[in-house]
Amino acid sequence: MSKKGRKRGQLAVMMVCAVVGFLLAAQLRSVKLSGAADATNAARLETLQSLYNELMDQKDGLESQVEQLQSELALYRDQAASGEAGSQALKAELDQLEITAGLTDVEGPGVTVILEDSTSSNVTGDEADYLIHDSDLLSVINELRSAGAEAISLNGERILATSEVRCTGAVVTVNGRRYAAPYIIFAIGDPDTLYNAMTMRNGVADILGQWGILVKVTSSDLLLIPKYNGTIDYQYARSAVQGEGEGEG
Repeated sequence: MSKKGRKRGQLAVMMVCAVVGFLLAAQLRSVKLSGAADATNAARLETLQSLYNELMDQKDGLESQVEQLQSELALYRDQAASGEAGSQALKAELDQLEITAGLTDVEGPGVTVILEDSTSSNVTGDEADYLIHDSDLLSVINELRSAGAEAISLNGERILATSEVRCTGAVVTVNGRRYAAPYIIFAIGDPDTLYNAMTMRNGVADILGQWGILVKVTSSDLLLIPKYNGTIDYQYARSAVQGEGEGEG
């Protein structure tokens, strides 16, 4: 073989070695990146599992707290019921406060409002225009309150002054729980007044109907609204002592 032939052979071998080396290096780098990604995902899963376990422990603790407070409340009620006229008045006041605070199941006449997303053709190009939002639900709830509703629930969740109703993606969160349409609202109060408030011309149901959102309102002789299933922890608000804070600017 001539010198030129040997040089070409050596050059070819060197090129093959270079290509093989490059491929090996790329493969090793890919393995390292894959290993790092797996490690990151594993760490994330471990963190999420830890957070989940922590939240479940908190939930169990709150449920135990609710059960304890309910037991204490039942004891106070029994003591008040076994007393004299003054205790009977105290029991009646306690019953009223429980209803106001949403701490007991209530029943009575009222209306049922069912809201479903629109099935109309999308002419605006924005699908969100045809879905029920938290603002729509709050408009209905506020209308019912203005009409004298004494107790309201949304998909079985008792609505209190502290209840949050807010959009979280395609669903709505109520009292920390997520619900999708249809949304069913119970409101206890005078059925005629509540019905008229919801169905009046240019009212909330009329406006939502313009977007094709179905709002069905029916009167009922008897509705059952469950008590608030949660805890209320006041960290800053407390009862004001008479005279306290006077003179402060």
